Amino acid sequence: MAIELHSFTVTLAVADPSGCASAAEHRARVWKAVSELSDAVRRAGMAREARVRGQDRSGHVLIEATDLGADFLRGLPAIARVDTGRMAVRH
Repeated sequence: MAIELHSFTVTLAVADPSGCASAAEHRARVWKAVSELSDAVRRAGMAREARVRGQDRSGHVLIEATDLGADFLRGLPAIARVDTGRMAVRH
């Protein structure tokens, strides 16, 4: 049986650079937030349901997730927004 994953982009709560003294500080905050997001997914036992596939410097993260994984991510306070445009990926 194939697991259906959807690709989408989430915006992290730290995406807004206000409050950062420099671009380097903002990038560091984004990097830390992505790392913490990955850790939260693993600690919750959701590693098969949601996977971080990429990120940019602005706080946007490319995710592949099942519907269950996407629902989990939507409930995290670190996520400001989930892009609703999804592209199905079969694995």
